[in-house]
Amino acid sequence: MIQVGIIGSGFIGPAHIEALRRLGGVNVVALCDSSLAVAQERADALHIPHAYGSVEALLAHPGLQVVHNCTPNHLHTDINRQILRAGMHVFSEKPLCMTPDEARELETLAQQAGVVHGVSFVYRQFAMVQQA
Repeated sequence: MIQVGIIGSGFIGPAHIEALRRLGGVNVVALCDSSLAVAQERADALHIPHAYGSVEALLAHPGLQVVHNCTPNHLHTDINRQILRAGMHVFSEKPLCMTPDEARELETLAQQAGVVHGVSFVYRQFAMVQQA
């Protein structure tokens, strides 16, 4: 069973949780948000057993293998950097980061860590986008 943590419980975080639960073989074990109180409230509502108020605390969760970064855009680089430096697989909401230099840095960190990494670009599969 793959152990996954989610950072960010706003609009898109619960969508990731729902998608992950439909996969099978994946267990969403932890949720992180900007405060422990918010994280705990959302974790309870979403039936996630562990809540954290900091990225560092989430990344220390025993057995965690993959982290989904579902935070606001301007936070992506810093959080993705932390995830990669912790040696964990990462799936980031778009954009991956804000500049080409940040993208090169994150790619280098991912290669050094030897992890699977990806960015969510689901809109390209929408019929109206394909038609355009």
